[in-house]
Amino acid sequence: MKKNTDLPRFPEPYWRSALTFPSFSKLDTDITTDVLIVGGGITGIRSAYLLAKQGVKVTLIEAGEILTGTTGHTTAKITGEHGLIYDQLITDHGKEKAKLYYEANAEGMKLIN
Repeated sequence: MKKNTDLPRFPEPYWRSALTFPSFSKLDTDITTDVLIVGGGITGIRSAYLLAKQGVKVTLIEAGEILTGTTGHTTAKITGEHGLIYDQLITDHGKEKAKLYYEANAEGMKLIN
């Protein structure tokens, strides 16, 4: 079997090529904050945004560049309807807990949209 050497070792998702991501300088002084969030993916950024909207002094730090980890390399399909997972949840834990899982996913989707 011939190996295709033209494929990139670490491919970039298509959606990232159309965006310019901001960069930030390294934190090199002591600061005071109410909440420190570690990680500049969708969860960290959204959490920082929601807290800041409530007047909380938030600091978000990221070891590399924002939106380059799991968030940056996903197809960004956001759904609460995971058919195979629900079947297993119902089998293992019952319909009520499967419903709670769905409701938690639905609330999470509302936060992202």
